[in-house]
Amino acid sequence: MFFRLKSAALLTLATFQAIAPDLARAQEVTEFHHKQWQAKCGPDYCALTPRAHPILSLARGHDRGNWVLSLRNREMLEQGAIQIDGAALDLPEDVEITFPEALLDGNTLEIVYAAEGFSEGVSLAGIKAALLWAEDQQGRIGDRKLTLHQPDWTALQDEARKITEEICDGPLPGVFDKDGAPQEIEGHPELRVLSQLCWTAAYNVGSQVYLLGPDLDGVDAVRSAAVDEHGAAVPELALWGIQGDTRMLDSFYKGRGLGDCFTQESYRFDGFAYVLERRVVDDACDQKIIPLVDWPE
Repeated sequence: MFFRLKSAALLTLATFQAIAPDLARAQEVTEFHHKQWQAKCGPDYCALTPRAHPILSLARGHDRGNWVLSLRNREMLEQGAIQIDGAALDLPEDVEITFPEALLDGNTLEIVYAAEGFSEGVSLAGIKAALLWAEDQQGRIGDRKLTLHQPDWTALQDEARKITEEICDGPLPGVFDKDGAPQEIEGHPELRVLSQLCWTAAYNVGSQVYLLGPDLDGVDAVRSAAVDEHGAAVPELALWGIQGDTRMLDSFYKGRGLGDCFTQESYRFDGFAYVLERRVVDDACDQKIIPLVDWPE
């Protein structure tokens, strides 16, 4: 009896020792997500995939080699045309290819099946942050020398002051002081919060910068994604929140000529979009004159 129990114990120990490395390796997997992309790094690799519609993935080992793009199946290349923001992406006739740099600068990747009359695509919003995180995990940022396009904060602040003066009916105290300067969000070097009197925040869709103000039409585009007259990349701004909360956006409206009439709306970022969570309207306001904010998709 003792012999059988001892044999069973030894077998159990041997089995545990066999699977222990796998369990330990599984525990080493770490994950990160930003906007529409997620990254996962294990002991031997890192992989990037779209969160909502994983029709492709990017993977690379820790030791050597390039990032490799893998499409869901070979038919996607044979039957469909891959486009980034409407421009064709020339790829070798292979499911696995080295990392195409065009993914870093585009807004949308789409596979168009002209013969069948439909297309499928994924947003590229967040792919840079996911890639940077993965390369940092691998200690290989220096190899690629990849950085996010850092905005010209001085130019954006000048634009903010200009808009503030326009929509607030002239200069107001505090507009030009340091309180309105861009604020950094800890842990997110690519993010900034711009705030001024009369408008609350700026954030990006793709690479467009928007300002939220008291205008009835919701948001105003400040500048579009492109290159300037010198060929340099236009600044890219992303925002997850204001006042240090990276999951909430608060917007404030003040009705002109209505005294202290105001509305306040809070939007929570659910991983894919900002969703209205709370709306407070002062009793002195007529809700019909201050519409809900129409956030760009």
